[in-house]
Amino acid sequence: MRSHEDVEHTVEEAVDAVTRTSMTRRTLFRRAAGVGLAGASMALLAACGGGDDTPSGSSGDGGAASTATSETSGGTPAATEPAGEGEPKRGGKITVALNSDLTTMDPHKSTAAVDRQVYQLIYDKLVDIDEQLNIVPYLAQKWEISDDGTQYTFALVSGVTFHDGEPFNAEAVKVNFERMLDPETASPRRSEVAQVTQVEAPDDTTVVLTLSQPYSPLLATLSDRAGMIISPKAIAELGDDLARNPVGTGAFTFVEWIKDDHLTVRRNENYWREGLPYLDEVTYKPVIDATVRLTSLRTNEVQMIDQISAKDVEATKNDPSLVYSEIPGLAFQYISLNVSRPPFDKKELRQAVAWCIDREAIIRAIFFGIGTPAQTPIPPSSWAYDESVQVYQQDYDKARELLAAAGMPDGFEFTMLVTNSPDAIQLAEAYRAQLAEVGIIANLELLEFGTLLDRNDAGDFEAVSLQWSGRPDPDGNIYNYFITDGGLNRGGYSNPEVDDLLNQTRAVSDPDQRRQLYSEVCRLIAEDAPMIFIRFPAEIKVWQPAIKGFVHIPDGMMRLNTVWLEQ
Repeated sequence: MRSHEDVEHTVEEAVDAVTRTSMTRRTLFRRAAGVGLAGASMALLAACGGGDDTPSGSSGDGGAASTATSETSGGTPAATEPAGEGEPKRGGKITVALNSDLTTMDPHKSTAAVDRQVYQLIYDKLVDIDEQLNIVPYLAQKWEISDDGTQYTFALVSGVTFHDGEPFNAEAVKVNFERMLDPETASPRRSEVAQVTQVEAPDDTTVVLTLSQPYSPLLATLSDRAGMIISPKAIAELGDDLARNPVGTGAFTFVEWIKDDHLTVRRNENYWREGLPYLDEVTYKPVIDATVRLTSLRTNEVQMIDQISAKDVEATKNDPSLVYSEIPGLAFQYISLNVSRPPFDKKELRQAVAWCIDREAIIRAIFFGIGTPAQTPIPPSSWAYDESVQVYQQDYDKARELLAAAGMPDGFEFTMLVTNSPDAIQLAEAYRAQLAEVGIIANLELLEFGTLLDRNDAGDFEAVSLQWSGRPDPDGNIYNYFITDGGLNRGGYSNPEVDDLLNQTRAVSDPDQRRQLYSEVCRLIAEDAPMIFIRFPAEIKVWQPAIKGFVHIPDGMMRLNTVWLEQ
């Protein structure tokens, strides 16, 4: 038994630059605010590292986030306050600008990364991650894993109540797992915890999970939505209305959500972590245009922003009136192709698209040289990253050969769903320009992000341009996207060999074994090309200097429990 304790840059200029230029990878910079992967964030979030040619910001030889074998003890949750910022002060309100509106307040139903930002305040998780991607205690203060890896026993914190006054206990955890696993719930979380075959609550502070087989990413999975515990009373009484009325145990309680305008939360006066939170209130506002978000920050209309445009990075880094933080991230940008319908049911056409994309030129022209080309869904910040997997470089001759092999020597036409924001459109225009060189016509269908997400989730697309926010364990970036019938596999991809390898990555705990398996599966996925990987962005946040106590975590989630205002 193991114990766990912004230079204006028009679309036309950018597209022209993309079709004319190429670039080599840059040596990126280090700032006191964090080690840079240098990347620009965009309104391309999926339902939700970079640096030079070597992986950076890894969690060592696998890390607890990946193997669930490091010991953790104590009851201190992930975010600890940065040293040297003075004595925290209680009170005050802040407004945070997000890159899109929220979709649901039900973590068991959510497929949008933006939702997760708010969840950090409303819901506590069983475990969390720290700045090094280590798994740390939260609602579960310690845990034990059986020697065969098929049983997890969690010791829960006591004296915690939900926002509706109901007690948090083992039975509440059991209810949440049963809801996620119930096919009628149709939860995207189901595939994340599918190995759980039994949930027992022998007493109020003990939960035992029995698995059908070893599942090494489990703890990392529970550091996100699958580990967020909802009030069982709210589940029973609210039903679908839970999507608009969240009830958790978090540091803030829900106040109101005015669609397309704002969502507000207020300090939980009965929060179980003594002295926290410091802020009285947090309001989230959707501001789709990245330039408007930054302007709102500079004028103090908002005090913190989640993403900025690439053209604004250099100026923002050097603006003494703002705090800029950049760390290695977990995200990747991609084009998803629906392999279950024409035209992308033909592998040769998918590969032709892949050979047309010049990632380095896109990074230079669209992202001002910021970011790292992606060939896989596993970023350089991950211990499982394999820089030898470099399958596609722009080669129009190869693309034409593949078009001919598919019986379409003059090219073909398809429609790509694109978020209706300046940055997203600019990127899609670059794709379209490169594809047109071989006669592939990409028609862009511009949609509001929520609508795009609905279409994506329903598999109602030929191609879609998105970004995945990333997860601490590589499993979260790959398994549900590429396993047959996976929760995020919206394009109908299926390869039995990939399925077998992916299942092996979950069944073994040794980091070296898992790394080798991930390299194999990444090569197979590249060959099948159900998804075209574009770029690994960095994880960037910008805020007003009055904000203190923010701990920047690589998953990009803004944990504001320890944030306070210098007044």
